[in-house]
Amino acid sequence: MRYFRVKAPKLVVFSALPFLFLACFSEKSDALRPPVDAECRIPVGAAGSTLVAIRDFAFVPAQVRVRAGEKVTWVNCEPADTEAHTSTSDGPAWDSGSMASGAVFTHTFNQTGTLPYHCEPHPFMKGTVIVE
Repeated sequence: MRYFRVKAPKLVVFSALPFLFLACFSEKSDALRPPVDAECRIPVGAAGSTLVAIRDFAFVPAQVRVRAGEKVTWVNCEPADTEAHTSTSDGPAWDSGSMASGAVFTHTFNQTGTLPYHCEPHPFMKGTVIVE
């Protein structure tokens, strides 16, 4: 019995690589992107924090879950020419104040509960921190 070994032409293999690369990093995979990425630097003091990016006039992710005593850090990942944002509790719990592009705000959550928040200049931007 004779076996034949079939080799794929190198040109075919190498010409497929760019398409595989693009498929892995397509803009359509936004749901899989981490909240903070190369466009938005992770702040040095954010170790141990749950990160929320402010990107495309939204909080990403819009809902986070933390334990009492843990921190949430918001990072404004909008381009420099975008209007500033805030992370403002719907109640009196916290207010980041105005956050320009690249700004960072961290808050420690000590009390359990569901805490909705918004952006003052853009009230359609909403998020929730659930503290367990």
